[in-house]
Amino acid sequence: MRTILPLIIIILTVFGVSSCQQDNVSPIRNVRFDPKLLNPLQIAGQVAGTCNTHSYTSGNQMRDLGTIANNKLVVTFSQNLTHAQRLEALQPYGFVKGIASQSATKTDMLYTLELEDGLNCAQTQQAIVVLSEDKSIRYAGPAFSIDGAHAVGLSNEVMVKTEPGSEAILQQFADNYNATIVGPMGANSYLVQLSKNSKGNAIDFVNALKAEKGIAHAAPDFVIAP
Repeated sequence: MRTILPLIIIILTVFGVSSCQQDNVSPIRNVRFDPKLLNPLQIAGQVAGTCNTHSYTSGNQMRDLGTIANNKLVVTFSQNLTHAQRLEALQPYGFVKGIASQSATKTDMLYTLELEDGLNCAQTQQAIVVLSEDKSIRYAGPAFSIDGAHAVGLSNEVMVKTEPGSEAILQQFADNYNATIVGPMGANSYLVQLSKNSKGNAIDFVNALKAEKGIAHAAPDFVIAP
């Protein structure tokens, strides 16, 4: 069953994410916009202006997120960086306008970055790739617009419920995916954490995991990305 979930269902009902947000954008000073990301060239197999849609299957439902947002993305930084050091780390990237907000996930702090105007979805995806190569950034992922108004950021966490006795299946899958099982969250329920070194993001992980026997349910975690 294909559904487009409203923001309230994604954030509160399905994922139950608690967040701590700061609404003012922290701008990056004295940075020129990087024109290379605006070139109307083919990027990663996509022609500028064409966009892939993203979806995942959770239980017996396919949940459609549409295309990624063009004006923001989310990252986690290396631990123990100060706010000034985070801004300094972003300074070389002229396509980043500043840090718009921060949200606490179950194990980390996720930062929403506001991007300069003019990027299309293929260029925003390339921006995620570029930021992932920075040693100060442990994870970079997309944001999605819900109902054309609200935005959610894809975190680096996945909630998984296994069938009894199937924990080893999840462990082997996570190891092969370069993901980490942080710990049990309840009876047969586990939190899986991904990084930029994983084979894919949380949506990719869930879609790949659905083929495994012994997995009862899996869902990527999202945060509000104002």
